[in-house]
Order: sequence, then C-alpha cells, then structure tokens
Amino acid sequence: MAVLLREPSLEDAADLGRVHQQCWVETYEDLVPREFWEHSTEARRIGMWERMLRRQEPQRRLVVAEVDGSIVGFALAGVAVSREHPDVPPAEALEVRMLYLKRSFHGSGIGQQLLDAVLFAGEAAQLWVAEQNPRAQAFYRRNGFTPDGSRDKRPHQGADLTAIRMLRPASPVG
Repeated sequence: MAVLLREPSLEDAADLGRVHQQCWVETYEDLVPREFWEHSTEARRIGMWERMLRRQEPQRRLVVAEVDGSIVGFALAGVAVSREHPDVPPAEALEVRMLYLKRSFHGSGIGQQLLDAVLFAGEAAQLWVAEQNPRAQAFYRRNGFTPDGSRDKRPHQGADLTAIRMLRPASPVG
C-alpha cells in the first residue's frame, strides 16, 4: 500500500471534513448521545476545514495521508493553546491537536507516519485525548507520552467525554 503524505490545500476541505466526521463517528458513536450528532455534522466539519485552510498559521504543521488518491487520515500540531481547555494552562509549547485515521487503516502504520510528520524526533509536546479512547492512549504511550494527571470534563455539544492530557518530554536524538 503506497501512502502519500502531503500538506493539504483549500480544495481538500470537503474531503477532510468527511474523513474527520467519519473518524469521530467510528470512535465516539457509542460514547455520546444521539443529540450530539445533530450538532456534529459533516457540513460543520467541512466549514471548519475551509476556515482553517484559509488561515495562515506559520507554526502550524498539518499533513494528510492519501491512499489510492483518497485522504484516509490527517494530523495537526501547532502552538499549544488553552482555548479548548481553559482551566488547564499549556505545559509544553507544541501541541498535537488532532490525529485521525479511518478505522480501516488502524494498524497499518499510517498513524505513526502522520505523527512523525508533525512531531519531530526528540521534540517535547502535549496532547489531549479522550479518556474513553484506550487505543489512542496506547499509541501515544508507545511514542513517549504519559498522562500528567490533568483532566478536562466539560460537556461539549452534549458529549460527556473526559479529556486527559499526555506529555512527551524532550529527548536527545541519536
């Protein structure tokens, strides 16, 4: 399977929105109430991606993974911000904000390629992951992240998910 990693363009917004929504449904469908999906729609995600891809963020690292010409996942890292978790100040300067991969590609190594594309070897970083997502937590642990005890349990559009923060310290590359 040939995987192409590349920076997305504005023309990718619709595909990114569809993949983003599919990944959310695959991951959280059984964990959130049905009403959540009235607010979390493919159309809203496409709009989010259109806005994001129009904004110039010099420190943003955004990459998509393509297989056979179709986007199957993406990763985003950038300056750590506290807007999503206002009660917990950032612990590291860099945050892995998103990493999503279609379920049919889990275990293929593409998730690792995506993470490696936005987070350089030995680089310190933080991320937030759903406490109810042990598979993602295990993936991040294999990549040097550990929970730091910070939790954020705020309802988000009817979803009662708890996010935990994981940190990866800087390490020498060699």
